[in-house]
Amino acid sequence: MRHVASTLTIAGALGAVLLFSGCAPTVTAIPPETSEAPSPATPEATPDAGTQDPSVGATPFDADLTKTKFATSWRDALATGATAFDGEPVSVSFEWNRTVWAYTVKLLSADEVYLAAVNADTGEIIGEWTKPRGGGGRAGTPTGVFPADGVIEPSAAIAAALTAAQGTFEEWELEQDNGVLAYEVQIDQGNDDVDVRIDARSGTVLEIDN
Repeated sequence: MRHVASTLTIAGALGAVLLFSGCAPTVTAIPPETSEAPSPATPEATPDAGTQDPSVGATPFDADLTKTKFATSWRDALATGATAFDGEPVSVSFEWNRTVWAYTVKLLSADEVYLAAVNADTGEIIGEWTKPRGGGGRAGTPTGVFPADGVIEPSAAIAAALTAAQGTFEEWELEQDNGVLAYEVQIDQGNDDVDVRIDARSGTVLEIDN
């Protein structure tokens, strides 16, 4: 017991000496860890209408085309082609073009053929091609040019074709053949395709080609 007491006494004395001599240990406070507030998330940029992909359309593939009215008509598509190429219209067709319903307009000049695919929803050209006319490169006079007056709407031609031949609509082409301006509507019947020719002015079925 005396040994323990003397040890405590010596330790207390040493502590007092250090305190009075200014040699007390320095204690440095360690600040608590702080977590930085997360930076606000940057919202994703939303493309405006002017940067929309012209090859994408708003009308779905499975739309009922007997009741659908597109923002761009085939007449509009022909006018668009005419602003890009100095020629006369020969034909216009309409079909699903990968991601969009689109018209393909064909114009002829004396020595060139011009084709342009036009988005039926936006009216923008999504592809265009120019090539020399046939006949060994010799210039010729455009033939088969049709007027755009008095023509029934494509939806009416599609409805008439589907009445004549049951199936699923695939595409139509409007052109003049042997002096008659007609829609040639292609109908998918599963194993076979059927082409139905519709008079473009009266809507009469002219021919069903199985």
